Amino acid sequence: MATELKSLVHFPEHYALSRKVTTQYGRLANRNNQFFETIQTYEGGQINTLCVLAIGTGMGSFDKPVIDDLSLKFPMVHYVVIEPDEEDVQQFQDIANSKHSRGEWDNVVFEFHAKTVKEYLESRDKDENATLFHIIHMVQVVYYFDEPVTTIATLFDMLEYGGMLLNVMVGASYGQLFDKMGKHFTDPKMNFIGGDTMVEQIKNRLPTANLSVIKKPKACEISECFKPTSKDGNYILDFLTHVANFRTSAPRCVVDEVMSFLKDEGDLQRNGEVYFKTDDCHMIMYKH
Repeated sequence: MATELKSLVHFPEHYALSRKVTTQYGRLANRNNQFFETIQTYEGGQINTLCVLAIGTGMGSFDKPVIDDLSLKFPMVHYVVIEPDEEDVQQFQDIANSKHSRGEWDNVVFEFHAKTVKEYLESRDKDENATLFHIIHMVQVVYYFDEPVTTIATLFDMLEYGGMLLNVMVGASYGQLFDKMGKHFTDPKMNFIGGDTMVEQIKNRLPTANLSVIKKPKACEISECFKPTSKDGNYILDFLTHVANFRTSAPRCVVDEVMSFLKDEGDLQRNGEVYFKTDDCHMIMYKH
């Protein structure tokens, strides 16, 4: 039986530091622009105003190339941002204002909501003229939804016909690690679930949805994780498991299980370095 535990989401400063350290050792923590390549596959046809719903954008730095591309392809773009962190929303607004002041993104109209996706959907239910979207994208945020599969099904219903929903989650070995954590721990603010498991759940919930999956490889050097006194290793371990001070706060049996898993999944190089090779799972759903 899973026991309740506060995940890394409860400790934003520790999360930020562990993410920063992990990024220094590889691409595992980067919410990079591989999803931009997937967004580019959307054709759209003859659309005067493209409506986009961007969920969990942070401060918008990763949305910039998406907006650059879409603003060139379509006459008008209505870009709706859902991000619960008010400071991040303000920074995104500052980016948009700066672009507008330089004569860029003139055909992009922004709508910012400093809300969780649950709060946004609740307010949307009261709007009889709610917008339907041509593109909905969310990158590494589904873990924080109250009911991930139900929420994705609701978002899918919000697409225009021909619209695309893109959901990016950790897959392969990293996804398996999240699944393992979910068997041991539960947190009201965090769902320990991997991308491959989510794919199967979506197929069961939405069997008629046109779902395809693209795997994007990524890797991180985890040699330091096997050194109990290594500060960097412990930060990387915390990011991988999404548990603050995992090595000391989790039960010994769980720590041993995770370390054994990382050792088995690790790719030992000739120079002694160990790499955790995995992939991101890009789930693409079209509404027909």
